[in-house]
Formats: sequence, structure tokens, C-alpha cells
Amino acid sequence: MSQRHLDRLSPIDAGFLAQERQNTHMHIGGIVLLEDGGPGYDEFLAHIRSRLHLVPRYRQKLAEPPLETGRPVWIDDVTFNLEYHVRHTALPEPGDREALWRLTSRIFSQALDRSKPL
Repeated sequence: MSQRHLDRLSPIDAGFLAQERQNTHMHIGGIVLLEDGGPGYDEFLAHIRSRLHLVPRYRQKLAEPPLETGRPVWIDDVTFNLEYHVRHTALPEPGDREALWRLTSRIFSQALDRSKPL
């Protein structure tokens, strides 16, 4: 899908990005636990891929305007890779909820790569 206009980052979102520091990230995350195990990884990716056109923002990344003449703009990421954003990871033994919390904490504590869709 081609970009038709400049879609600037909202003032609130720009403020969140401006507040980020090495040890203070302004993004959020979540966990969904499914009782029946849910779909397999490939099925899950296929479902997301089939609906990405409904939310273009998920495929967009930030770009700075020339000479920093305003807030960043959202642009389509022509090299968007869904598998970079949706990953399959196994828990270390014993695979209990405590291991899930540790893994989640480690992942959520990493800064987002601003060269990719956030």
C-alpha cells in the first residue's frame, strides 16, 4: 500500500518518544494466556498477515522530516517482516509461570528498534 500523505506522529506519542532514556522505555506490552494452547505459530502468523491491511500503522515506521522541521512522520516500511515482530520462544525449564514472567520482563525491558515499526 503506497503512502498518500504525511502522517505526523501525534504530540502525545512524540512526547513519549522524547521522554525515553536508556533505562526508561515508554512502550507497553502484554501477555495472553490461552487455556487450550491456541493456534500454532504458522496459523497465528497467517491470521495476522491476513488482517494487516486493516491496521496500516502496524507496518509503518518513523522517519524524521528534513532538517527536523517538525514531529516525525509515519512511513510505510517496504521491508516489513512480520516474523521479526511475532516470534516463537520456548520457556526455559521448568516452564512455569515464574519462568514466563522472567522471560517477559527481559523482553519488555529492551528498547524498541526505531528503524522498524514500533
